[in-house]
Amino acid sequence: MPRTLQGQFQSQAAVTLGTATIRVADSGTVLQLDGFTTKAGDDLRLMLSPGILAPDSTGQPGLSSSTLIELGPLSGSPQQRIDIDARMWSAMPSPVRSVVVYNYADKTTYATANLS
Repeated sequence: MPRTLQGQFQSQAAVTLGTATIRVADSGTVLQLDGFTTKAGDDLRLMLSPGILAPDSTGQPGLSSSTLIELGPLSGSPQQRIDIDARMWSAMPSPVRSVVVYNYADKTTYATANLS
């Protein structure tokens, strides 16, 4: 059954704006970023996570799961589309609940979009 998941990026280590939309269909899944901007980084990657961005025990925002599934590098474009084949999507270990912008170079999460 087709479904759509969507969320706005919430800045963490870098000011990040934009919307992440995942459209799931039998033929495959598409992740679309619209109006996307973030701070430049040496190795920015786009990740999926079963966690959500929520306050941790100290009240600071943090991802509720350490599991990250890498989709690949980010381009500098404000509109980006990433195709995820049906087999990869169905093999996800948990439901996807967020899209994460992660900088591998300094091991920092730039932003998270909780999906609903």
